[in-house]
Amino acid sequence: MRSDSSKAVVGPNPLLTDAAATDPDDLCGAVLGERYRLLRILGHGGMGYVYLAQHTTLDKTVAVKVLGSRWARQPEFRERFLVEAKATSKLRHENVIEVHDFGVTPNDSAFMAMELLRGEALSELVAREGALTWPRAKGIALQVCRALHFAHENGVLHRDVKPENCFRMKRGANRDFIKLLDFGLAKIFGDEKDPHSSLTRAGAVFGTPEYMSPEQARGKPVDVRTDVYSTGVLLYELMTGQVPFSGETFMDVLTKQCADAPTPPTIMAPHAAIPPDVEAVILRALSKDVSTRYQTMRELAEALAVIPTFVAQATSVVPQASPSPNAAAIKGPYVIAIATLCFVVLVLSIALAVAVLRP
Repeated sequence: MRSDSSKAVVGPNPLLTDAAATDPDDLCGAVLGERYRLLRILGHGGMGYVYLAQHTTLDKTVAVKVLGSRWARQPEFRERFLVEAKATSKLRHENVIEVHDFGVTPNDSAFMAMELLRGEALSELVAREGALTWPRAKGIALQVCRALHFAHENGVLHRDVKPENCFRMKRGANRDFIKLLDFGLAKIFGDEKDPHSSLTRAGAVFGTPEYMSPEQARGKPVDVRTDVYSTGVLLYELMTGQVPFSGETFMDVLTKQCADAPTPPTIMAPHAAIPPDVEAVILRALSKDVSTRYQTMRELAEALAVIPTFVAQATSVVPQASPSPNAAAIKGPYVIAIATLCFVVLVLSIALAVAVLRP
């Protein structure tokens, strides 16, 4: 069963609540890495806090994510945090949250300093508005594709793509500018021989079940096509307002991811006006067989990009409606103008004729 996320108006992690923390992990006032002064808590989640912080040298506000001391004492979770910091710090793309720095705290935990974002999680938009129009969903999905393609090209696999990890903000005229964040389950290609390079071990399952690919749900080795699948789930949700598979337990959802065919989006949301070409792309991205799925994020993006945002309405025989009062009101001024023009022309013609005939 999916868990609801709380809105974070300011800060990079939409899984955080706005409640202030009162436990010993509260580091407000501390200076981390000799340059980040923690001003206040923006929110907290299950594994730590995100603070509003000020860079003491640059006089710049940033967000600082700190791993809770309880989790820092467990190597597996400390490793996950450091993998996220290392993976994200490698990426410089407009649609990926920027990690400036990372290090250790005075209580021997770990932190990462990130750009400060203002907006909301994409999941908040879906919860509030339900299914989106195709033009709007297309713009969002293409940004996610670009961010993931860039990550893949730079050796980083996300493995936890979902609306909660897509931060929506306004930039210029774009009200749906997206930042991909939370690389906590990221895998860095080329580090497989390093025992500390990845959280996942053979047979282990990590992630959010509603967005997991079948191979990820089975604990099998994964590649970029697992992010393709998760993006397909995300697009399915944007177009229908629902995920393709849900259940009462973690295992219920995993079983469906591995064995069940998704309900076609047009059947799941018959009133959402989903173009057939969009449905075809979503279903291919959700293929259980990785060999028939889109093989790269570029392929998925190209398939989405060629689908027009304007979809012609289906033709049907409709009785001719009688003119409305508004239509008559609009036509009235034109009739008067034409009559006036004709009168003026007639007067000028008579005057010209009189002038010509006058001796």
